[in-house]
Amino acid sequence: MICRLNCFSGNTIGVEEYISYSEIDYTGTWHRYLEIRADGKTLRYSASHLQDHWGMLPDGVWIESEATKPHCGVNLPISKELFESAWSSARCVNELG
Repeated sequence: MICRLNCFSGNTIGVEEYISYSEIDYTGTWHRYLEIRADGKTLRYSASHLQDHWGMLPDGVWIESEATKPHCGVNLPISKELFESAWSSARCVNELG
């Protein structure tokens, strides 16, 4: 698995600002995805929670050369430990009762 941190602050493609943490396998398939939006909403997606009215686990294949283009903000590799820390500590609106 590879883990990535993506910051869509300063993107030039018209996407609202957010930060995301992704866990992606070596075929480019997302396994877990955490998104923190500028309005404070935090969303978590995985195989056990694929989608809801706020969003979804990204589908398709992650391609580094596309994801790291300058107009998409900043996309960096992170450690598994940092991903797990963010994943386990996030309080997500799409999981609250």
